[in-house]
Amino acid sequence: MAVFERCCCCSLRTGCLVFGTLGLVMALVNIGLEIHEFVSSGLATEEELQFMEELREVFLATCILSTLQSVVSITTCSLLIYGIHQAKYKLILPTLVWNPIDVCIDIIIIIYYNVLFDLDLHIVLITTAVYALVSLLCWLCVFSHWRMVKVQVGAPERMEM
Repeated sequence: MAVFERCCCCSLRTGCLVFGTLGLVMALVNIGLEIHEFVSSGLATEEELQFMEELREVFLATCILSTLQSVVSITTCSLLIYGIHQAKYKLILPTLVWNPIDVCIDIIIIIYYNVLFDLDLHIVLITTAVYALVSLLCWLCVFSHWRMVKVQVGAPERMEM
């Protein structure tokens, strides 16, 4: 697997700190948006309530799933930032595991909403592909930094059984 030596125009360390910080901020904003959605759904008009009744289970499940994703993302991004500052590769690992899972969950939700609301397939495919590609590039930068930190601290390349 290719290992990056730089992340865009900055060092891997700086790039990973930026990714961790942006992930942390986006997860916190997402939790705020989900709280706002719960509160505003209680203030809906009669017409909006009729529409929401049909999709209440979908709305509730999506809000809960999104909130859980954000809580896990806050945890992993915090560990990523701390792990980068302390040069502890084991604290960077949760981000490497969680990000692909998070992207898969998001893609499944996007596909589900596409089927449910009959959205334009071309736009959905293009935006999903761009999202997956950007996520892959971010993951590769974090992976590269993780490998670099492992080498710096003299960690074994493979676990022995």
